[in-house]
Amino acid sequence: MIHFCYYSFIFIDAIMQLPSLPLALETIAEHPDYLVLQRVPERFVDKSSSEDQCFVASIIDLETMGLNPSKDEIIEIGLLSFLFDKERIISVTEQFNGLQEPSTPIPEEITRITGITDDDVRGKAIDWGAIEQLIQKSHLIICHNAGFDRNFLELQTPVFIQDVIKKRAFGCSQKDVNWHLLGYESAKLEYLNFKLGYFYDGHRALTDCWATLNILIEQEGAFEELKESVRKKQLLICAENADFDKKDLLKSRGYRWSDGKGALPKCWYAILEQERLAEEKAWLDDIIYNKAGTASRLKSQTITAYNRYSLRAQGIE
Repeated sequence: MIHFCYYSFIFIDAIMQLPSLPLALETIAEHPDYLVLQRVPERFVDKSSSEDQCFVASIIDLETMGLNPSKDEIIEIGLLSFLFDKERIISVTEQFNGLQEPSTPIPEEITRITGITDDDVRGKAIDWGAIEQLIQKSHLIICHNAGFDRNFLELQTPVFIQDVIKKRAFGCSQKDVNWHLLGYESAKLEYLNFKLGYFYDGHRALTDCWATLNILIEQEGAFEELKESVRKKQLLICAENADFDKKDLLKSRGYRWSDGKGALPKCWYAILEQERLAEEKAWLDDIIYNKAGTASRLKSQTITAYNRYSLRAQGIE
């Protein structure tokens, strides 16, 4: 260990003698014992587009008083809008950051995680009118863990925001990209940026928006995969009245149990890709119900980007 420390000091001292910072960073990056990270950029160099049609996506991140969208208030919102065409991201067009004073003091745990204090939010109110205008321009909303942010937006915002949110397609940069298949051990935002060579001060809303944009830019194919996932249709299917002795078969196929106390009836349920529906119905008829045509009468709910990640998609209308 003494020899390693002595060697490290010699190496660092040599780096300090180099004539420029870029050369020093390049030298460090080439050394097997050191790693150079770059701060996530909060700027974007505009690209040109040869396409006739471009679209707007908005990345939204929230900081809240807790994890329950039915009761915990939003205390910060970040929004970052960008223009894209069929080929790539073109430019960042808008950014917004707002704080909101909640009705009760911010819990110490939330301050520890986010760094947001009561003093930071005192007298502050989010301009939801400005947010509405930005969302109205957007064809797609992207969140990193959309199941969290979407439900807070649908339950803890003014009614006019809830209405426009329910009409927007959502994509999730955490779940709509198969990060594991791309070689990552986790889909956490900080980890993905770290593996891509970046760091940032996390858990502030607008900074997290830039960090989300960064992984979609830096990981080849990530944004394309997200858009493809957004276009997919799924089906929530409820296997009601299945015999008790079929439960292990259903569990092994990915079905989960609903006790009937929530939005779903008492049943085994699963969310399927649309193209798997015919195959799944045949399996249910043959293996679970032992009767042809039974699966066609089961309750179901279509899931698209307009209700995906919303609690509205977790029930039967």
